[in-house]
Order: sequence, then C-alpha cells, then structure tokens
Amino acid sequence: MKIKYIIVATLTGMILSSCGLMGPTYIKPNIDTPNNWNSPDKLAKFESANLSQTAWWQQFNDPTLNKLIVEALTNNNNIQIAIGNSLQAKATLSQVNMNWIPTIQLGAIGVAGQITNPGFSNTSGNPMMNYNASNQNFDGYATGFIPSYSLNIFNQVKQTEVAKLNVEMQKQAINATKLAVISQVSASYFNLLGLHKQLLIQKQLLTDAQELRKYTQIQYEHGSVSSANLGALDQYIASIQTKIPDLENNITQVENAIQVLTNKNPAKIMIHNTFDEISTQNIVPINLPSDVLKNRPDVAIAEYQLQIANGNIGVVTSMFFPSINLTGLLGQGSLQLTNLFTAGGDIWAGELAATMPFLNLGLYSQIDKAKAQYYSAYYNYLQTVRSAFANVDNALASHNNSDKMASIQQISYTKSLDLYNIAQTQYKKGAISYADTLALKLNMDYELAKSNQLKIQQLNNIVNLYQSMGGGYMAESSNTQVKKFGDRHDI
Repeated sequence: MKIKYIIVATLTGMILSSCGLMGPTYIKPNIDTPNNWNSPDKLAKFESANLSQTAWWQQFNDPTLNKLIVEALTNNNNIQIAIGNSLQAKATLSQVNMNWIPTIQLGAIGVAGQITNPGFSNTSGNPMMNYNASNQNFDGYATGFIPSYSLNIFNQVKQTEVAKLNVEMQKQAINATKLAVISQVSASYFNLLGLHKQLLIQKQLLTDAQELRKYTQIQYEHGSVSSANLGALDQYIASIQTKIPDLENNITQVENAIQVLTNKNPAKIMIHNTFDEISTQNIVPINLPSDVLKNRPDVAIAEYQLQIANGNIGVVTSMFFPSINLTGLLGQGSLQLTNLFTAGGDIWAGELAATMPFLNLGLYSQIDKAKAQYYSAYYNYLQTVRSAFANVDNALASHNNSDKMASIQQISYTKSLDLYNIAQTQYKKGAISYADTLALKLNMDYELAKSNQLKIQQLNNIVNLYQSMGGGYMAESSNTQVKKFGDRHDI
C-alpha cells in the first residue's frame, strides 16, 4: 500500500508541476516605443497604410526599374535560398508531427546457440527453441512487422511549438531578403542613371576645358599669356580625363551588380528614361514607430528567435517527464531454424516501458544553456528594435537634409547658369574675352556635376527610408515562388 501511495503522490506532483516543467510562459518584452520620430522631414507624410504592401518604386514611372524589380523578386538566388530554408523548416515541422505516429519496420530474426552448462535442464514447462538435450544446441527464427513507438507527450508538444515558430521565422527571413533585394535593385538602378548623367557631364567638362586650352594656346602664341597658363590647363584637363574611365568602370560594376540581383550574366542594362526624368520631390509616406515594428521583418525575426529560445527551455525541462516506449513483433516464426523456408506459426510479442530521468545532472546544465540562449535572444531583440528606430530616424534626417542641400545646390547651379548667359551676351558685345566666357562655362559644368551627385544621394536616401520602414516586400509577393527542377529533386 505504501508503494501505491508513493506512486500516486509522485504522479500528482508531476501533474501539478507540469506547468513549470513545460518551461516559462513567453511574455513579449515591454518596449518604450516613441510616439513620433525625432527628426522632421518636410517631404514625409504620416499614413496608416501598410507600407510593406506599397510598391513605392512605381511612383518614379520608370518601366525599366519596375521590370528589374519583378525579375529580381522572381529569380534572385538569395530569395530562393531563403525559400529553401523555409521549406526545410516546414519539413522539420512535419517530421516533428509524425512523431505522434508509431513507426513500423519489416524485419527478421534468426537465433542459434549452445548451452554450455552440462547440468542445465529445462524445468519451466515452456518449450525452448529447438533445444536438443543431447548436444545442448538450440535455434529458431521469427519474421514479420516490428512496430515501435517512443513518446514523451510534453516534450513532443514543446518541440511542435518550437518547430511552428521556426516556420514563421523563416517566412520573415524571406520577407527580409525581398526587402533587401528591392532596395539593392532600386539604389543600383538610380546610381546607374546618375553615373550615365555624370559621364555626360564629365565629357562636356572635358570638351569645354579643351576648347579653353585651344584659345589659351592662341593667346600664348601671341604672347598674351605665359607657358604656366598652358601647363595649368594641361594638368586640369588630365584630371578630368582620369575620371572618365573611372565612371565607365563604375557603370560596368553597377550593371553587373544588377544582373547578379536578377540572376543573369554580365550585360548592359537597356535604359529608357534619363536621370532628369526621375523626380526626388515625391511625398514619402511614413508610419508611426509602433507600425514600423510590425512591418520590419528583422524585428519579427528577432522576436521569433526570442520565442524559440523560450520554447527550447521547455523542450529541455520536459525531458523530466516519462517517456513511453512500445515495441513488438507481429508475423511468423518457428522454434526450429530448419523451418526457415517452410510455413511457420503465427507469433506476436510486445514490450511496453516507461522511463524518466532519476539521476541526470546534465539536464540541469542543458536548462542553464537554454536559459543563456534566451538571455542573448532577449537583448538581441531589444538591440534590433532600438536599431530599427534609429535607422528610420537617421533615414528621415538624411532624406530631409539631402533635400535641403539639393535645394541650395540648385540655387548655386542656377546662378552659374545666369552668369554664363550674361557672359555670352557680354562676349558678343566685346565686353569680355572668350576665355572668361569659357571659364564661366566650366564653372557651370562643375555646378551641374555637384547637383547630379546630390540627386544620386537624394534617391539613395529615399530608398534607405523605405527600406528602414519595411516598405514594399509584400507588394509583388506573387512573383516569389518555389522553383521546379523538373526531376526527383522537386519537393
């Protein structure tokens, strides 16, 4: 009776403590979320729309850009890698779910042996396998289905929970990759347009400098200027010339980068719009900080990692619960091995066992390890959230300040253009020399180059702003599909 009471008390204690042994309950960290962004942006406007579903790049009305993004979302290798990881996570979840179902194997057993104790005699009343008392040899066989079942219910529940969380995390990893690819394609395309424009400006600058060199040569031949003037111009022309191959090289590298993003071999990118047709004055819709946390895949991934770490504590602690093991045999057999190829008798056998840790100090170390992983995941989540807020605020500040700089630079370029037009008028009237007119033309070219560089910076800041807010990765979701090999590798 005492043993019965002990068993009942033990089982009751296990049930009452099951919540603790299933691991701690997940509680989402309390984040001090700001109500608004610290940095103002005059071209930004708050909207409640889900920016992850906004195809923001379409506002530039550039068919080439739209086509490149669709191609990248369809064919990019990094996205397909993320999809493969997602498929692995789904297969792992399916495997875990299959642990609820017993396994059945087909097997055969043959036995032959000899009793070495000469005084042995079978007094059990049960037959032995083909036992021959004269030579003390025995043999037999059995064949059939061997079912097997091993289950720790609480451990199975926690493993299923963790596997489901991993599936959701891998979905967010796909979104994060798509977000990065969209940003990389957009930024690369804008850089490509800007580099083409910069190359044209640089060639025009070279032409104007060479024209000034010709006129200065005439002045030198007439003794109006010294050789130092010619030398200074030659040096200036050389510095302009060295930048042209560098720009051409940059164009090639950007084109190849875009081709890699769309999973193509190196080739030229056919451009239809010019850089001048791309506007930087579009209003950028933004979300509140609380909405940004919902949109950004990296924040979602960090939280899933935290949830998985919390679940893994339960996976380890659930190992303190009993494991049920069931195995057996259902088939045919004989107590004589000579009947192997003749009909034997139907047999069955079963074995049921329940085990649980009694002395396994290593489990406590595994629990400590799981808790340490949760500790790291917790602060990784906090760091990810803080970085997300900082990224958006930095992007707003950069976008706003680059717009201010571009506006000031536009004034500078307009003034240089006005001066050149005035100089042309004065030259025609004979008030100034042709050299002075060309110098003002070079100054205008230089100001135009600065304006072009600032426009590239503006567009990159727009891309960064949308990326920091998690914009666009769900807009073309239908283009991201599992590829087929057309053979036995297909899932």
